Amino acid sequence: MDMYTLDWETYYADDYTLSKLTTEEYVRDPRFESILLGVKKNGQKSYWVDQKDIKSHLDSLELHHHAVLAHHAHFDGLIANHHYDIRPKLWFDTLSMARAIHPYIKSIGLKALAELYGLGQKGEEVVQARGLRRAQFGAAQLAAYGQYCCNDCDLEYDLFQKLLPHFGKSELKLIDFTIRLFTEPVLHINAPLLEEYIGDIRAEKTSLLLKAGIQLTDVMSNKLFAQALEFVGIDPPMKISPSTGKPTYAFAKTDPQMQELAEHPDEVVQTLIAARLKNKTTINETRAARMVGMSQRGPACVYLKYYGAHGTGRMSGGDKMNWQNFGRGGKLRKAVIAPPGCVLVVGDSSNIEARLLDYVAGQEDAVEVYRLNDAKLGPDTYCVLAGKIYGKVVDKEKDPEERQMGKIAKLGLGYGMAAKKFMDAVRVQTKGKIAPDLNMSEKVVSVYRNTHPRVVALWRRAEQALEFIAKGIEGKPVDPRGIVVTCKEGLLLPNGMKIRYPDLKKEFNQEKQFEEWTFWNGKSRENIYGGKVVENIIQALARIVVMDQTLEINELIRVVMSVHDEAVACVLKEYGEKALRYVLKCMRVPPAWAPDLPLNSEGGFAVSYGEAK
Repeated sequence: MDMYTLDWETYYADDYTLSKLTTEEYVRDPRFESILLGVKKNGQKSYWVDQKDIKSHLDSLELHHHAVLAHHAHFDGLIANHHYDIRPKLWFDTLSMARAIHPYIKSIGLKALAELYGLGQKGEEVVQARGLRRAQFGAAQLAAYGQYCCNDCDLEYDLFQKLLPHFGKSELKLIDFTIRLFTEPVLHINAPLLEEYIGDIRAEKTSLLLKAGIQLTDVMSNKLFAQALEFVGIDPPMKISPSTGKPTYAFAKTDPQMQELAEHPDEVVQTLIAARLKNKTTINETRAARMVGMSQRGPACVYLKYYGAHGTGRMSGGDKMNWQNFGRGGKLRKAVIAPPGCVLVVGDSSNIEARLLDYVAGQEDAVEVYRLNDAKLGPDTYCVLAGKIYGKVVDKEKDPEERQMGKIAKLGLGYGMAAKKFMDAVRVQTKGKIAPDLNMSEKVVSVYRNTHPRVVALWRRAEQALEFIAKGIEGKPVDPRGIVVTCKEGLLLPNGMKIRYPDLKKEFNQEKQFEEWTFWNGKSRENIYGGKVVENIIQALARIVVMDQTLEINELIRVVMSVHDEAVACVLKEYGEKALRYVLKCMRVPPAWAPDLPLNSEGGFAVSYGEAK
């Protein structure tokens, strides 16, 4: 199998650019035009192909037998499939690879990475091409543009050689999988359902604000806005003012906390944030409108960023759409549907993080609870913890509130959460239906820590691991099983990937009056501590487990979407039941590095994603 590096140069103009349109909109827009294509076979000399010859040349390469490399393969790959009917045997993408290896640098564009590795300079000819159709290029200008494109191909190929040693086979397959979710779309969109949903959102905005205890005209008052957030169970985000050096509200559009709240699953919170930021739409309204627009251009292109979450390697949303954050039971999920004659098969890894945390920590009594429950010989882990909290036997059907408290405690307290934050988390997650006071919350935290001493010990081990990392001591096990060990950059995971803590050091925090560990996150120094390290580890391991299972499923059944701990496959309707059994079977197989880890899964199938599970 050969590897071809491909790089398209396409028409763009002031009102038609990737900065103003999504990648999907840009490529599928009627204004789209290829100007030329750069090609490099393996390490041979790069060459360029004029517009009129691109199709015939691509066909002659028989790329369905070969690998293709690009920098931002979502872009080049969608062009290849949508305009030229080209689907290579394997995709490589240096942008995705760089996201994993350099999560905290300012830019992972080709220009910045070429300079970082000393590979050469990226040209500037693209600037002179703005607004020019192919017919408007003179011979000399076109030749210069072609050489610029060839240079890009050379830089991409050389960059790939630098990045490749950091990746195992499964991670390269995962990059290919991620690219194909976007470039070879399968899912359809129920546009009428979303148009109705948009109308409902607009009609409910005023009432949602009233529910939050604030009028639209009052959201610009910091005091009233903070009170409204507290009313719906959200601690007002804070930051240190650069001008005064004192704590102040982080209510600006550029504040990361506000950006996160804009995607909060509670639409009351979304509406508050949208109103404060003077947005015309809430995030769900915007998403619904984008999905309607996409449905008019073709099947839904699912853009996921490989290694999008810096600390854990989990996928994240991209192209102005976060497919990872469609609320359960909502219209967005219901509007995602299978093609005619097909169904979507959804498999969900059951409480994967909780299982991994207890297993990695060596909390064997808690691990045994999963085994017994999976065999239908005992209650689930949430009922068990709830029973210890309330001092009675808790039944899943008869005691839903007590079990919910146990569930929130099991999923929320494993990384060191304190009582006050837990109290707020319960109130938010249950929308006020369960509202423990501080005394009750302190009791729950105490019960969890007393019944999970090995988890608490893991926090201390992780804190000690930070000392080893800072001193450059490699190979020290973080967990008692030795699944994760220290390395110079941070932590080495069992698949060879790393959790990175650049420039890790302990500093004295003047405001808090104690020493704390911090690392450089690309924008500022970020606090890190034992419980947070454990959270990073467990989420990273959960990602490895679920993604490896997803790749296994994808070998036999086409997986068309991945959402956190879910795999969503598409099959003909008559194979729905059989496919579901296969998906659930795959998601119950433990990884080689944790052969006795008890895993379970649940799922279903239906035409609509929202109704499948």
